[in-house]
Amino acid sequence: MTTYLEIEPLSNDNGRSLFRSQRIKLNGKEVITPLKAVNPAKFRSTISLNNKAYGFNEIYRKLNADKISTLQKDSNEHDRFSRKLTNLARKAQPNDLSICFVTFSSKPKRFPSKKEIEFLTDVSNSFSDITPVPIIDVKIDDSNFSEYLEHLQLCHDTIEELNNKPIMGVLPNLPRELYPKILDFYLDKQISSFCFDFDGSTPNHLKLRPIMRYFNTKKILDDVLIHGINARPGKILKNTNVIPSKDFIAYGFGLDILGERHVSPKLPKEFFENMKKAVNQQQGNKKRIFIKSDYGYYKTDIREDISERYPNDTKIKLDDILHESQQIWQDLFNMEQQSIETGRIRVMLNSMDRNDTILDYLKEKTQIKNELKHLESGPKNIF
Repeated sequence: MTTYLEIEPLSNDNGRSLFRSQRIKLNGKEVITPLKAVNPAKFRSTISLNNKAYGFNEIYRKLNADKISTLQKDSNEHDRFSRKLTNLARKAQPNDLSICFVTFSSKPKRFPSKKEIEFLTDVSNSFSDITPVPIIDVKIDDSNFSEYLEHLQLCHDTIEELNNKPIMGVLPNLPRELYPKILDFYLDKQISSFCFDFDGSTPNHLKLRPIMRYFNTKKILDDVLIHGINARPGKILKNTNVIPSKDFIAYGFGLDILGERHVSPKLPKEFFENMKKAVNQQQGNKKRIFIKSDYGYYKTDIREDISERYPNDTKIKLDDILHESQQIWQDLFNMEQQSIETGRIRVMLNSMDRNDTILDYLKEKTQIKNELKHLESGPKNIF
């Protein structure tokens, strides 16, 4: 049978925003939120990160129906797949918590069969401290919501057949009126950890607000863990050197853990065609890196802008960041710096007086000044 997370509320933002800190205990391991999840698939033996940039590992795999069929029929392919995941899991720090998300896709799009669910949940369970239900590449709305609940029930029952870990419920991007129904389903199963899948969209207070209101109405807001995955930083304009980090400030909307983005943004086909033309016409790396001094994502081909803001608490050299062919350095830099910054926020939350607010600190972050009003509106009509 499933086990349960031990969640201890530590502090919050005194009702000014939804930033908060919790102690999470499970099987002798302990972490304190807010946390930035790191992706072991991006770790390299030649690249060192700040020691503070660890705590919660996020493994991700996308499997289509054909791949699952091959893995179930071919023992050699199955062994190779298992070895890759095992080696990936070994990159994690031994005392960190880990979670393995698996997404199912098929053409045409459909819900996975029972055998496919068995495989998907076996993968997740084997490489997770908290087992998430599979993510499916199907748009959920009124027309198929009942079928989706049946799918979730089958996932839950399959995991419970051989389980000694907590289960994490996945919340897809739903019509607002459906969130109470899916949360009722999860709470009936005594599930207290949840993953909101932004599916390549930008976090905002309206997306998470109905979920936070539901938890508060049920008087369990202090008893749940909320993980966010596949969040987009915001609208990226090719002629803009810096954009605000709208994904990172999602902690102020209620997230406890911010995961990585594993999917492409949901944008019109024309956008990608125009982007491809722009890349062909212009030289230079358009990857952006997170600068925690002002919470901006800066283009890496503007050396002057970055060099004067480059942090001294990273082990990654600026020249490596700016190298056109080394995107992995930039990805690791973002994970490291965001993880360090969540550590700073944790310390501040747990040392504030009753009249203090984390928003005073965030006012110093000039690139998100237009976003503060959304953070302030988070608690309204919730508490």
